[in-house]
Formats: sequence, C-alpha cells, structure tokens
Amino acid sequence: MTLAHKEDHLLDPTMLKGSSPTSGRERRVHHRREAGRVWAQVDGGWYKVHDLSLGGFGLDRPVERPDIGTLITGEIHSRAGNRNWHSSFEATVVRVDEDDNRIGVAFAPLGPDQIDGLLAILSAVEREFVDNEEAALRYAAFVRRLKRFGVAILFIATGVALGSAAWFMR
Repeated sequence: MTLAHKEDHLLDPTMLKGSSPTSGRERRVHHRREAGRVWAQVDGGWYKVHDLSLGGFGLDRPVERPDIGTLITGEIHSRAGNRNWHSSFEATVVRVDEDDNRIGVAFAPLGPDQIDGLLAILSAVEREFVDNEEAALRYAAFVRRLKRFGVAILFIATGVALGSAAWFMR
C-alpha cells in the first residue's frame, strides 16, 4: 500500500502564518501529532519521540548522531492509551536540528505489519490527545461554573449582610 499526496493548488503554503522556507510545512504530506508517551529504540538506545505522523517522526538525536540521508532502523514503542504498542521501522533522516538536538525522519516504504502497527500507535496517540483535550474542556467548564457559584454566593452574602445591617439600624 502506497500513500500518495495530491498537490492542492488552492492553498499557497507561503501565506500560512509562521511558515518559513525552512519550516517544512510546504513539504508536509501527513498531519503531525505531538506524541507524549512514545519512544523509539534505535541502535540499542531509547529516544523520546516528539511528534509522529504517517510519513515519519521527530525524535531526540541518537548518540551516533546520524546525518541527513542516513538510514536508521529500530522500533517505535508507545504506552498511549495505557497499552503497550510497538512497530518496527526503517526511516531516512531528513532533518537535523542542531539547536535542540533533534532529528526528523521519513519512513521508508513500510510493510503491511509495520503499517498496521504504526496505525495502532497513531490511533492510540490520537485517542489520548482527544481524551486530554476533552478533560481540559471539562475542567475549564468546571472552573467557570465554580466562579459563577462563587459570585452568586458573594451576592447572597452581601444581600444578607446589608439586610441584617438594615434590620439592626431601624
């Protein structure tokens, strides 16, 4: 199975906010999701995966310090959704960020089992993201209700205090 990208001529990527010639946004084919609980095992070392998509991922730069064009192999492991997920991969280094010591890799053609494993990991990461977003929205709604309740209590307490003061001053 090969995923292909159809060029969209209606959207000019240079018009997007925050886009620069080195951002990669104009070349990106797949949606990228921040990966909170995903690691890659490369050459016996474990490295934090920062973002993940169907096309590749970004991770902390391995100790061997691969350069652009280097083929790396390993496994992606995830605890997203409180389950153990893993999938083997082969990928080519396409970006090296010296500033924050990270690399970006693009997957080499994946086999059916690798695609299934990657989709399971992406699915779990997406579910966890949505769950976290929903929890944040519920918490924000709870805080708003709590503030409204506090204001109502303040008005009631003020009314009681003013009423009591008026009663005693008669």
